Amino acid sequence: MQNSHIGYLIKTISDRIKIHADDDLKRHNLTLSQSRVLIFLLRNGGKAMQKEIEEELEVSHPTTVGLVSRMAQNGFLTVRPDMDDRRNRIVCLTQHAIEVGSDMDNLIGQMEEKMLSSIPEEQQKLLVQMLEIIYKNVN
Repeated sequence: MQNSHIGYLIKTISDRIKIHADDDLKRHNLTLSQSRVLIFLLRNGGKAMQKEIEEELEVSHPTTVGLVSRMAQNGFLTVRPDMDDRRNRIVCLTQHAIEVGSDMDNLIGQMEEKMLSSIPEEQQKLLVQMLEIIYKNVN
């Protein structure tokens, strides 16, 4: 590898993960970003405020609106106003999204296994700890 700077390596790994994930998710008509919305909602009982999605994904409001709108058009989500505060929108998974979710969990597991296959378990734990520290340092 030409450049061994940590930032370069992290960016390159991230780009490769995105390419592979987008290829795998094409069959469900999803992108990696959309899958992150779906996974968040699955882990959140199937629904959340749009603002919560924005905060979880750490993306802008317009980006969240675009993701949610495309997913609703493709039958993964329903969106309705919050009756208590009409400025808020409640985003809910459809049955179709719930069914796709289990396949996505498998895809994520396979990708992680592939990435970590030649790294001993103790080093994997250390890697996670170091990445969490790096994440905190850049925030």
